[in-house]
Parts: sequence; structure tokens; C-alpha cells
Amino acid sequence: MDDVYYNKIRGVISTIQLSELYTPFRRAGDFKSLERIKAELFKLNLKVRNVDEEVADLSSIYRSSVKTPDDKWLPLADSIILATAVAEEVDVLYTIDIDFYNVKDLKIMAPGMGLVEWVRKYGTQRQKQVLGLL
Repeated sequence: MDDVYYNKIRGVISTIQLSELYTPFRRAGDFKSLERIKAELFKLNLKVRNVDEEVADLSSIYRSSVKTPDDKWLPLADSIILATAVAEEVDVLYTIDIDFYNVKDLKIMAPGMGLVEWVRKYGTQRQKQVLGLL
């Protein structure tokens, strides 16, 4: 995030990701923290990409061709996030979501390390089990 903040790399986020980030705060009724996360995201000066026709089309390709490590189709929100990253021609999609494990069209990393390395160090038992790391 520091590289994004200091404009060393360009940060892009999908409107779908914003919804995913905001939802837990709204469910908890924690509007003070919601405003704080919005302020922090604003500081990053991220490009926010809406779900347009290009993203929708790419998303449908990924939803029908990428499977998660537990052999399910890539969920809609994840396919939109992936399609947004591809449409925006990002170098890396940073995530700790193992549903992206089988993606081949884009480099997938956890912040500061590879996704598998992150799961080994910080992942849940379920994530480790699904990736066969136990």
C-alpha cells in the first residue's frame, strides 16, 4: 500500500471491492470505522473502475473458465475483480483470497509475498487445507 500511497505504482479498485470492504462495517453498525476506511482509501488516490460492458464480458469468461482450489466456479464478485484488473492492465492483483489461486492470466500475490507463502504464514486452517498445505 505504501507504493500506491507514494505513487510508485498505480492502484486500481473495482466498485465491487468497495462494496465488499464497506459491507462488514455496515453490518456491524460501525459507521465511524466505515468513514475511517473510506478516508484511508481516498488517501490512496485509487482509480475506481465501474463494472462496464468490457468488465462484464471479461468477467463472464473468467466465471466460465476459472475454478477455485475446491473445484467451484470463480464467484461473481471475484470474477469482476479479476476482469477489472485485466481490463486496467495491472501488473499484479494483490489479494489474500485463495479463490484466485488458479488464475493464469495475471500475477496474483498477497501483499509483500506470494499467495501460498501468505497462506502458510497467516492463512486459516481452511485455506491451508484447501491448498493442501496441512
